[in-house]
Amino acid sequence: MDFVFNLTEVQEAPEAVAGGFGLLESGMYKDCTIVRGVHSKTKGGNNALDITVKTATGHETTIYQAFIMDAKWANGSDNKYGYASFLRFAKACGMNSAETFQEALLDREGKAVCKKGTTTPVVFTSFKSLKDKKCDLGIVKALDVYDGKVKETNEVYDTFACGSESSDRLAVRLNDKKTSAYKEFMADGGEVEEDTTTSEEIDGL
Repeated sequence: MDFVFNLTEVQEAPEAVAGGFGLLESGMYKDCTIVRGVHSKTKGGNNALDITVKTATGHETTIYQAFIMDAKWANGSDNKYGYASFLRFAKACGMNSAETFQEALLDREGKAVCKKGTTTPVVFTSFKSLKDKKCDLGIVKALDVYDGKVKETNEVYDTFACGSESSDRLAVRLNDKKTSAYKEFMADGGEVEEDTTTSEEIDGL
């Protein structure tokens, strides 16, 4: 069969749309949108920030306890590195207030998402000054083992203002974070089970 080139169809073809939900691979993600920044608490009582981010290609994921926002841990010791990391994030995103609002979780059709098995909507305490802000995020995939299974999560390695030259320099150094427990598990023949849970499903728990 001869090849037929149709210029009209080429010009009218829709652009590809990237997207999806769930874990991100380790790397530097430019021009990310902070969909929401949620005020949460650790088991020890520290103030934490959960962030839902959307990459420039439309991939969305939630990173729970991405930052501990307190200068000190609940036991009184300094949260030296964690607090500094939060401050860099807040500055890069232009967070200028701790004012919050109650934000309902909506599905793709704009309907309220309810907690599993209930009719109670999922509502977050979100920071107003973080919503829809932009930044460059260095993200790593963290690999650990819990109850004999590999657990994969995302962590924020560092944050930059959009277009920062520093983010370009960091990009080549971002690799998966592997705990000693994970390394031992894999050395003993362990296997990684694919996790098909979406961020929307996790948010709705």
